[in-house]
Amino acid sequence: MRAVLFDLDDTLFDHQYSTRAALEAVRGCHDCFRAVAFDELDRTHARFLEELHHDVTFGRIALDDARRERFRRLFEAMGVAADASLTAMAAAAYRERYQTVRRAIDGAGALLTRIRSRARVGIVSNNLLEEQAEKLRHCGLDRFIDTLVVSGEAGVSKPDPRIFRIALDRLGCEPAEAVMIGDSWTADVAGARAAGIRAIWFNPAGRERPDASVPRLASLAPPDVPMRMIFDADWD
Repeated sequence: MRAVLFDLDDTLFDHQYSTRAALEAVRGCHDCFRAVAFDELDRTHARFLEELHHDVTFGRIALDDARRERFRRLFEAMGVAADASLTAMAAAAYRERYQTVRRAIDGAGALLTRIRSRARVGIVSNNLLEEQAEKLRHCGLDRFIDTLVVSGEAGVSKPDPRIFRIALDRLGCEPAEAVMIGDSWTADVAGARAAGIRAIWFNPAGRERPDASVPRLASLAPPDVPMRMIFDADWD
């Protein structure tokens, strides 16, 4: 193995923690959001986030506009016809809290330190370049990364095999010389395998594997990640 590829959000960067903390902050300011259980609000918010995300990464809508539209839809789902001022206020509060609480997944830095002594490291992410680069800088992970490939720059998104091949080209290695680690079965595991890259599923929730032949990681924290899982293609 000459290269290890990673997803970023909810693999190395704790995106779920930041989104939930940010949504909690917004919820505390609005009665309509407090009227529903947080998990229900979180699921509705996540749906709108996903609906708009693809348009953001390919430049069809600006990030700030998408964030305001997301909260307009969320207010609407709670029975409130929010005006531009209200949606802008909620979007700004969300963004401020999200930025404040950003953190890496536990063990990410230590794992990258160990891997970096043996292989090059790449990130393959469905997002915007500056957004993801800033997360890496904030968490102190940028110094471990040899290349950052994002869908907004590449013009294709996971699970399209082409985005993985862009990363391999930048790292100067072949599919058989790389492994991909990510939390999404569809985007990371299936996408990498379609590109001929061995995959490891980061699965802290303990979900059932669609294919038992794919190794899974429950944690990135030492000593939970045996290096042979990453570097030995025959490991099971």
